[in-house]
Amino acid sequence: MTAFRPRSKAPRFFSLLLGITAMTAACGGQAAPSAFSVGASSPAAGSAAAKPGDWDQLLAAARKEGAVSIYASQGSNYRKMDVEAFQQAIPGITADAIFVSSAERVSRLNLERQAGRYLADVWISGTSDTVTTVKDAHLTQPLKDQLVLPEVLDPSKWFQNRLWWADSAEPFTTLEYVGDVNPVVFANPKLVDIKSLTSYMDLLDPKWKGKIASTDIRNPGKGADQARFVFKNPELGAPFLTRLFGEMNVKLSDDQTQLINWVAQGVYPIGVFLSVSEAQPAIKQGLDIAIVPAEQFREGASIGPGAGAVAIIDKAPHPNAAKVYVNWLLSKAGQTAWQRIVGDNSLRTDISKDGVEPLLVPKEGGKYAATGTEEYGRLQNSAIRGLIDDAVKRAQSQ
Repeated sequence: MTAFRPRSKAPRFFSLLLGITAMTAACGGQAAPSAFSVGASSPAAGSAAAKPGDWDQLLAAARKEGAVSIYASQGSNYRKMDVEAFQQAIPGITADAIFVSSAERVSRLNLERQAGRYLADVWISGTSDTVTTVKDAHLTQPLKDQLVLPEVLDPSKWFQNRLWWADSAEPFTTLEYVGDVNPVVFANPKLVDIKSLTSYMDLLDPKWKGKIASTDIRNPGKGADQARFVFKNPELGAPFLTRLFGEMNVKLSDDQTQLINWVAQGVYPIGVFLSVSEAQPAIKQGLDIAIVPAEQFREGASIGPGAGAVAIIDKAPHPNAAKVYVNWLLSKAGQTAWQRIVGDNSLRTDISKDGVEPLLVPKEGGKYAATGTEEYGRLQNSAIRGLIDDAVKRAQSQ
């Protein structure tokens, strides 16, 4: 039986060096020009309207720093995006990155601060930890003033004509740039009639007892957006989650590869709260796992950032490089790269959605809740965790 094996993850710490010597030699000892052309997509390319007057000075200062340190989510495509795409777009700045779980990143950052070490510049993650645990510890800085590219600041370039700040109030520290429709349910199409699932309550049918696997949604990270949506939905809420995890013998795991293989191999023919970005490669490989369309469920679905939100860490060691990185990431070029490499739907509306899984793109008239906000994030850290803990304990005691 074929098992899903994602591309091997990168080491936790690494530095991918470009051929800077060759580039600088070709330029007479000067830093190579950026492959990322600010304002290139605008009719006024190169004008003050498309390019801030101090962008060249900022870029020079960032290259003098020479590096940017990124703390990012786990996932098979994030290294290629967060490191390689950036270095190709803006030569002369080395991207050093770690790709670990949300809990490990938060722990690492706290331990570094306790030791008086300031290593992280940019934080790329979901929002549930960023606007709660990390922000509450005063480890992020206001991001709004770091955004300098007009094309990034222009609300008309973004879905619903607004910048998607996750924070409930100023200071705004965390900006969402991914807006995926978040399917809750995945299934093995050979063992489950996909079209028969029209309500999340269908998962409570006794025939599925012991046949459902789930991301452990007590932890921030994968599955968090979907879990918050379910918890806040008036038709589902705490009663549904209590029954799902207390009555259905749901198998919990934080290992997305394991969860995907369980569903594809029929060990657990239904998976809930899985990572879409991790499941997509398995689907493309032809494994027996499918996304149950979110619009198929009468209760609706959520729009959330997944791992697509960004913040700058307070006292960043490379402040200019961090500023350049974030503006590139949120630019049309950066978001085009994210869609192409990671496969998420960008909240930018001035880029083609070709190649994005149609099930991830919000549909006209769809019933969606935006779940990447601080309000929803704080649910994950309190109510949801306690509820699942209690349900699991009761199930184990029976």
